[in-house]
Amino acid sequence: MRKNRVSDYVTDSMLYEILIHVNELNSFTDLIIKFDKECKDEKMALNLFSRANNDEPLDYLFNKHEYIGMNFYVDKNVLIPRPETEELIQETIGVIRANKLPRENIIDVCTGSGIIAISLKKEFNESEVYGTDISSEAIKIAFKNAKNNNLDVKFLVGNILEPAKALNKKFDILISNPPYVEKMEDIAENVKKYEPLNAIYVENGTYFYEEIFKNYKDIMKDKFLMAFEINYDQEDKLTDLIYKYFDENNSMYRFQKDSFGKTRFLFILGGYESDDIS
Repeated sequence: MRKNRVSDYVTDSMLYEILIHVNELNSFTDLIIKFDKECKDEKMALNLFSRANNDEPLDYLFNKHEYIGMNFYVDKNVLIPRPETEELIQETIGVIRANKLPRENIIDVCTGSGIIAISLKKEFNESEVYGTDISSEAIKIAFKNAKNNNLDVKFLVGNILEPAKALNKKFDILISNPPYVEKMEDIAENVKKYEPLNAIYVENGTYFYEEIFKNYKDIMKDKFLMAFEINYDQEDKLTDLIYKYFDENNSMYRFQKDSFGKTRFLFILGGYESDDIS
């Protein structure tokens, strides 16, 4: 599969991934076996090399993100799912299963590509799962991803908790990865260039959490779990907000570090005794 070196800025691993994608191969091994064959679509390959050389993420080049055996369509209308978000999903599943928590109704606020809601539906297929987002374009993508993965998730357009309130329904579990970065210097340049900034940046980094905290009684059952992805420097501010809006005699909370050692997750349980929760 003959090729010319397009740029020293495109790494070999990126170049190989592009060639695998363009030639519809299954693996790097397939690429090596067929390396002397003609490229299936040289024009597409050169276009993708050029875009990669401008630091555009591969997930956008391929319109695909893979996670736990599922493929998610992504484009510039939604954030590319991060490892931290995938950790949030797994940690939340762990908390639910370890404590045998009710999960009849689950809602994912600021759903974006729908990866959280869809992954939870895959794990808890008997649950009724909703995803909400203020972006109608994001909701279209989330719906497409649920359909492509043969999972029935209901997606609603609206700001923060407004769609949930309109349902007149109470939830067992709320999970959210909202915009939380308030320092532009914390955002990589290629993220600023290509990804939807309003899904990442917010002037007040705890704004979305406070909006959920102060309105949670409108949509959560007496016993509930809320799980959040947070920024590494928000523990103190969020602790203050928890004490402001939650009954300390009827709720528990825990901050948790991610695999990189940064405080990244917050779990809040309401209506449970401490002896009931592991």
